[in-house]
Amino acid sequence: MNNDTFVGGLEPGGLRSRQDIKVLICYIYCKLGNIAKQDILSALQEKGLANYFEAGEAFSELVNRKNLKLDKNSGKYMIVDSGKIIADELYSSIPISVREKALDSVKFTLQRAKSEEENKLKIEKNDFGYSVIGSISGGGFNLLSFNLYVPDIEQAEKVKENFRKDPETFYRTVLAVLTRTKEIDEKLKNMISELMNK
Repeated sequence: MNNDTFVGGLEPGGLRSRQDIKVLICYIYCKLGNIAKQDILSALQEKGLANYFEAGEAFSELVNRKNLKLDKNSGKYMIVDSGKIIADELYSSIPISVREKALDSVKFTLQRAKSEEENKLKIEKNDFGYSVIGSISGGGFNLLSFNLYVPDIEQAEKVKENFRKDPETFYRTVLAVLTRTKEIDEKLKNMISELMNK
C-alpha cells in the first residue's frame, strides 16, 4: 500500500509520508512524555498535520515494532529506547514549523482533556426544554455547581461549547456578579458593552 494514499484533511505543510508521521509521533513523545493514543491522533488531525487514518496506521506500526509501549496503569503510551533513537536521528527531517505546530496542538488537546475531566458538564432533557448541569473543580474540591435551564438544544449546546472554552471565566463572572465589588462591576459593564457592540 502506498504511504501517500490518504491525504484528506491535510493543511499546507501537512505530512503525507507515513514514515514522517512516525518520526513526528516519536518526537512528540520525547518532548511531552506519556500521552493517550486518541489525544495524539486528534491533535494531528485538528491542525491538518496528518490524515487521521494514516496517523492511526503510523501509530499502530510504532506499537507493533515496540517503539511505543502501553502503560496499563494510566492507559497512555510511552516511548521506549528504540522510539527515542528514531526521534533523535530523524527529527530534523520534519520542518521546524510542523514540529512546533504539533507540540502546540498536542499541549492544547491535553489541556482541554484535563479541563473537561475536572469541569463536568451534561445536558438533560426536561419537561420545559433542557437543563445544562455542570461543576467546576478547584483540584481536590468543588468550586461551583450549577443547573441552568435553556429552552432548546441549540442553546444548550452553545452553553456547553462556551463553558468548555473557558470555565475559569465562567466561575470568575459568577463570583463577580455575586460579590458586587465596584472594580468587578466596572469590568463586567465594559465586557458587556464590548459584547453588545460586536
